[in-house]
Amino acid sequence: MLARIQSMASGIASKAQAYTTKSIYYSKVVGELSKQVYLKEGMQPPSVSDFQSVYTKLYKQALSVALKPKQSLSMFKNVQKDDVVKYGAYGIQLAGLYSLGEVIGRRKVVGYTNYAAHH
Repeated sequence: MLARIQSMASGIASKAQAYTTKSIYYSKVVGELSKQVYLKEGMQPPSVSDFQSVYTKLYKQALSVALKPKQSLSMFKNVQKDDVVKYGAYGIQLAGLYSLGEVIGRRKVVGYTNYAAHH
């Protein structure tokens, strides 16, 4: 019994080590590729003043909506039916892609594998 547990533990440890090695390798590849894109495109992080201007504007908008909710709802009067349908379809597509990713990740359509039930 003890030998069986030890062999199972060593098998799990070897699989974990293999996955760790692969994960480290691919993360280094992605990092190097990102560096090349960053340098070729001449990218740079935003400055502090950019952050401040964006978040100050967002804060002011949120504050105006919170203080005057009825006036804030008036901006939806100009929304057309076609726009609602179009953005609703985008939302459904995003939800479907998320669900597809969940199914692929679980390798099952419904629920997760219950490993405790096998013992």
